[in-house]
Formats: sequence, C-alpha cells, structure tokens
Amino acid sequence: MDEKVDFDKVTNHSSTQGSSTSNLSNNQTDLKITQDHSKKNQTSITRIVYGDDIAKLGTEFALNCTGEFVACCDNNGLSIAINVPEFAVFYSILKSNSVNIKLVTEVTTDNIRICDRISKENNVEVRHLTGITGNFGISDKREYVAAAKMDEKEIVTELIYSNAKEIVEQNRYIFDILWKKAISLDQRRRELEDGKLPIETNIIDNPVDALNYAIDFVNRIEKRLSSFTSMDYFKLLDKNKPLLQAYLELLSRNEHGIRWLTCIENNKDLDLIKKFLAMGIKIRHTRHLPSLNFAVSDKQFVGTVEKVAEGKMFEKILHSTDPLYVDHFQAIFEELWIEGRDAKERISQIESGIDFGTTRVIEEPIEAKKIFLNLLNNAQKEIMILFPSYNAIKREVVMGVIDAIKQKSAEGIRIRILSPVDEKIKVLLFSDDNTINLDLVKQNISYKEIRKQEYLISTIVIVDRKYVLATELRDDSKDLFEKAIGLVTYSISKPTVLSYISIFESLWDQTEMSTNLKVANEKLVRSEQIEREFINTAAHELRTPTQAIMGYAELGEEVINDLLKVTKVTTDDELKRIVNHLKVHFDALSRNSIRLDNLINNLLDVARIDSNRKNSLFIQLETVDLVKEINDSLRTELNQKIKDKNIEVVFLNHSLNEQWLVYADKVRLSQIINNLIGNAIKFTNRNGRIDIIIEGEISNSRENENENENDIENQTDDDKKPGYNKIERKKEDDNDRSSDQIFVSISDNGKGILPEILPKLFEKFVTGSDTGTGLGLYITRNLIEAHGGKIWAYNNNDGVGSTFVFSLPKSDDRASDNP
Repeated sequence: MDEKVDFDKVTNHSSTQGSSTSNLSNNQTDLKITQDHSKKNQTSITRIVYGDDIAKLGTEFALNCTGEFVACCDNNGLSIAINVPEFAVFYSILKSNSVNIKLVTEVTTDNIRICDRISKENNVEVRHLTGITGNFGISDKREYVAAAKMDEKEIVTELIYSNAKEIVEQNRYIFDILWKKAISLDQRRRELEDGKLPIETNIIDNPVDALNYAIDFVNRIEKRLSSFTSMDYFKLLDKNKPLLQAYLELLSRNEHGIRWLTCIENNKDLDLIKKFLAMGIKIRHTRHLPSLNFAVSDKQFVGTVEKVAEGKMFEKILHSTDPLYVDHFQAIFEELWIEGRDAKERISQIESGIDFGTTRVIEEPIEAKKIFLNLLNNAQKEIMILFPSYNAIKREVVMGVIDAIKQKSAEGIRIRILSPVDEKIKVLLFSDDNTINLDLVKQNISYKEIRKQEYLISTIVIVDRKYVLATELRDDSKDLFEKAIGLVTYSISKPTVLSYISIFESLWDQTEMSTNLKVANEKLVRSEQIEREFINTAAHELRTPTQAIMGYAELGEEVINDLLKVTKVTTDDELKRIVNHLKVHFDALSRNSIRLDNLINNLLDVARIDSNRKNSLFIQLETVDLVKEINDSLRTELNQKIKDKNIEVVFLNHSLNEQWLVYADKVRLSQIINNLIGNAIKFTNRNGRIDIIIEGEISNSRENENENENDIENQTDDDKKPGYNKIERKKEDDNDRSSDQIFVSISDNGKGILPEILPKLFEKFVTGSDTGTGLGLYITRNLIEAHGGKIWAYNNNDGVGSTFVFSLPKSDDRASDNP
C-alpha cells in the first residue's frame, strides 16, 4: 500500500478561483493583483488559458525560462511530453536554453521506457514517487502553470497560469518536499526488475483509506500471509465483502495460503471460526492475546492497536515495507505459531466442555528460553517467580529476565519473587536505570527470602495465574541458561497451574510467618533487655531515696538522743543549731519520700495502663480552669525548681483575661502539667527560658511557616526572643477538629531531643537523660489520650531546645467574662 499524493487538492484552489472568474464573463479571464514592493509596483497575474492560446503560452513559458524548470505529473502526463508536438517543442526549447529540468512522477512498468527516453533526450532528472495525481510546473521560481488533467487521448482544454509570488512560492515549496521524498529513476528501475516494493512506512488515519490499504496489502501478497488478531477482526472481515473477496482471491492464487492466530474463548466464536476454516485458512488458538493486531507477509507489515467494535473498520493503521518491521513481526508470529493449538482441537474442547489446557515437556533449551521470555513480555496482570539459587538469578540476568521483570513492573504489573538471597537480588532489581521509572518498579515488585533447601531445584514462573513454566536444574555451576537446565515443563492446564500457585503461595506465607516470628523474637529480646535495664534503673531509683531516708532517720535519731541526754541546754543558740540541723534532715526525708512516692505512683500507673482495662486510670472529668492549674503548679510544686536554676518562665495566654475551661480530671491534669513543665525545667540550662502558650485553635506547620515569613515586621519583641515558637500542628493530624480543643505548648531552650529518641519519645522506658526511669512521658501521653486529647513534640525551628504540645477538649461552660 503506497502513500498517495493528491495534487488536485493543492492546485485546485487556483483553478477554482480562475473558473469562478470565467463564469462571470468569457472575456474576463485575467485576475490582476497589484503588490507594493520596496522599489516599484509590479502587476501579478493569475489567469486561465483556453484553446489555441495554450500552445502560445507554453512556448512563451519555455522561452522565459533560463535557469531551472521543475515539474510534477502523473503517469499519464509523460507520454504527452513525447507524443504531443506542442509539449515536445516545450521540452526542446528548455534543452536548447540549457535549462536544468527536474521531474517527479510515478514510474511504473508501463511508462519506464518513456521515462528513460525523456531523461536521455531532454536531459531531464526524473524521480519516482508513488501516487502522483496532479500536474504542474514552475519556471525559475517566477512563473507557475498547472493542468487539472493530462492525457494524450484527450486535448488539454485549459491551463492555469500565474506569476503571483505567493502561488509560485507555495507550489515550489510543495515540489521541494516531494523531490526529497522521491527516489531516483535507477533505484526505481531496480525495484521493478527485482519485484521489490519501495521501502516506506506510513500511518493511514481514516477508515476509507485504511480499507483501501488493507485490500491493496492483500492483493500484493505473493507468498504466505500470517495474521495475529483478536476475534473481532474475523467479524470485521465477515461483514466487509470487498476485503473478504481479497482474502478469497489470495487463497485461490497462492499455494502458501493464510495462517491465522487468535484467541478462541467460547461457543460464540465457533461458528465464525468454522466458516473461515472451511475457506481454507489455517487457524490456531493462543491465549496470548496481542496488544497489536497485525498481519505480515514476506514483504509487508500492517498493524493497529485499535480494537474493532461491531465490525467497524480501523480508524488508524500502520503500514510498512521496511525489512526491520517485516522481519521482527515474522519472528514474533513464528514463535507464537509454534505454541498455538490447532483451532479444530480447540473447538472440540469447547464443544465437549473440557478445557483443561495442555502441559508440554520441552527438551530443547532454546525453545524453553523463548517461551520463558514470551511469558514475561506478554504478562497482563501478575508474575510470580521462584529462583532456586543466586546462580540461577545470574543466568536470568544474562538472558534478559531481570530486565523484562523491571519493564513489566514499570508498566504496573504486580510481581512477586522468592529467592534464597535477598540483598543481592535487591541490587539487581533496583539498580539505577534511566529508561525505567524506579519508583514504579519498587512499588510493584515484592520479594521475600527463603532458606536454601535441597529439594528446591527448579526455577518456576507463573504468569497471570494461567501459565506456568518450571525448569529442571541440571547443573547450577553453568553460566548459561541453556547449559544449566534439563527438562522444562510448560503448562496452561488449570489443575497444573493451580498446583504450582499453591506451592508458591505456601512458600510465600511461610516466609511471611518466618519474618513475623523473627520480628516478634527481636521485639521480645528488646523488651527483655528494656525490662532488665528498667529493673536495674528502678532498683537504683528506689535504693537512692530509701538509703537517704534511712541515713537521715539515723542521724535525726542520734541528734534527738543527744538532746534527750542533755538535761539542760546551756544556751538558746545551741538549741537553735540543733533544731536547724534536724530540719535539714527532715527536709531530706520529705524530699526523698516524695520522690519515692512518685516512683511508686508511676509504677502503679504503668501497671494500670498495661492492664488495658476501661478507665483503668480512674479519670473523673469535670470543668477545670486550665490557666489557674498552670499558675498553681508554677507557684507551688515547681516554684523551687525554677528558682534553683534561675529560669525565666513566660506564660502567654492568647486570649487575654480569659479562662480556658477544659473537661479534665483535676488531679491528673496537675500531674500532666507538672510532668511536662518539670521535664522542661530538667533539660533547660541555668538562666534559661521556658515559654508556655495556650491557644484555642492552631494551623498546620506549613501555614505557620508562611505566616512567619510574611509577618516578620509585625513580630513583637517576645516573638523575636530565642526559644519562642508558635504552636505547630502535628503533621498527620491536619484534619483534626481543632476548634473543639485547647492547645498548650511548653518550649524550652535546652539541648533538644536526640534524633534517635524522637520517634519513640512517648514509649515506655525511653529517656534522654542519665537518670530517670523513662516512664513520665509514657504516662503523660496515656493520661492525655484518656482525656480525649493528643500530645506531640518537636525540636525548635531555631535549633535551640524543644517544644511539647498537648490538647484537651474544651468545656462548654467556658466563661470569657470572668477574670
């Protein structure tokens, strides 16, 4: 099927213009257009010439040409140049003026002698282009002449002439394109002598031309035709009589016949297949439906990716005579033809209701290799592969299996791999490759490691849960697939495929169980280690206050005994000194008793939390003023600690002169506040600063960043101090109903949170200090969550210190008018 160039379409606009003018008056045949050039006015003429004036125009046209004449004409126009005297004189004048002549036409077996003659007699350079249907010529890029039709049997009745610059340049541009596309006369002569088609590849993009190309394609076939299509193409062929007739004529004149591969699915297809079998077409069934419907002969290829709907013709097809296309698709067809099953056998299976598929034992390694790669390349949904050894994987790399797997995963095909090696195959699968999207590869490939087992000696590949290929491993030391394998089993039998799927899934589940057990064991070991560390820490923490209590109790007892022995105190100063001494001892006793009590309470809270019982922490909700509770803690429990380190505490209530009422357990709320502020005091350096902020609503961190960037000029002095941070939302909680919560942030300018601790900060026994049990934040998180709130932490944006944020539900009884 050759590309056709219709010059009538590109020249008829001039003809139409001239004709319409002549219809107005027989005498008004000239169209005069005045153009204003840079130096002087010139008159451009476009006109239609009739009758006897045609010969006169031709002579004048030839005499005016002094440099170059270019022309295009159809295969009928050549004989006119030789046999019609007026045109023979035209070429004779051009030759005498030593004009360079170029001619594009369609060279056929009927006119090649005329082409040779005109080329030799008139020094014309002739080139061939299939499908020329128009006739025009251009002289010295100044004048243009065209004829709608040229035939030596009919007198030319009219010519179109123009020296309009636009028309001349437009048609010269068209000629130059066609000249470059055309082939030389000698090359065309060789093609005709050898019976070869010109090498060209075309896209036909409308149904009418597609049908003509398809018919022409079949008519040109000299040997065998091989087609690979869906069943829909048979329906199209059955409805399209001209195309069907072309196939029947091919069968009648060609002893090689027609081979056809298709997928015969059900009873609906059987009558149509039987009809075409009766015509003499050889048909085989395959389960590998093509993504490209194609037909190929010894010299041509035609294909389309479109689906045929209700017998309608394709919208677009690709046609090529390029040997690269032809050889490639012939090879594909031959491989699939070998694997296909005779259509008569397939019909018998469907009619009998037995469709178990087939199981083949392949002895030839080359054939097994081809089937292996074909299975992977034609996968539509899923690939499962079991590699028995690392050497097997290396062999698959050599033969292209790993590349095929990566390509399919990039196309969205799900792939699961089992192998005795994990890290090595990961390197092979996820190595950098500029041609493939590695993110898609990683997304669609899953792999698990299985322990090397003696009975595991086969590479198994399962595709789309319909096809299975199992290769027997004969010698694992060999580098090539062909030398390493023995017999190969290929099956599309449903019971066989299901058996292999069951084996694969069992091994996959076993590896998952093994992995889960390994993870659980690691957690158990870690838990035991944490518990041992906690026991040691707890023992130390318990022993320290206990020894202090015992020591100070003994000292106090000695002082009291000495005091009782003295019947008379000599002076008041001596008594005052003894009393002060006792006070120091009892202060230490009190402090260590509180420490011991806190530790015991923490242990009890952990036990309650771990019991997983409902309300195990005994939360008694009531309306509590959060501002008052924070101020009370700062004035009482935390006051001495703040003074000892000379820490500046800045408490900002973003709703000034308001209470913030929350639903909370008052005792537990005090415990939360003391834990978090106490923690901040612990990690803040002497003379440091702690900021406490209460807000009714917060935005996400990105919004805060933008706000900070845009409002730098509006920041207060407090805003600009080190350690001050606006509250940032927890990233994964952007959709929280923040309007129902009150948020409290506690920021310090200490050393911050270690990166390795931050992800597990609120877990049990995790601590960033050399002392402490690591229970405080764990208990705090559970207390807050028991109230319906949340807690999170982050290192400050300025790199100094950290911020803890927690939220609690608002109370409906909030009174903004109370101080």
